Amino acid sequence: MRSKEGLIEAVYDCIRNNVSLSTIHIPHSDVFFVREALEDRFGRSLSLSQVEEYMKEAGWRDTRESEEQNEGVGS
Repeated sequence: MRSKEGLIEAVYDCIRNNVSLSTIHIPHSDVFFVREALEDRFGRSLSLSQVEEYMKEAGWRDTRESEEQNEGVGS
């Protein structure tokens, strides 16, 4: 059994091959929750990338991105 986008498999491949997880895009947990709600409401499947794009268009920002940018300040 495979996950929808193969994300879990990609994570395990990184671990198995000793490759940094930063080489793959792991969406914020908000994206997973919003996708479940949208799929339940509209009865159709959506990819994580679609949902993340819709969320960003609606003004949502991944807080991890701003935290990473702040870590570089003053270094």
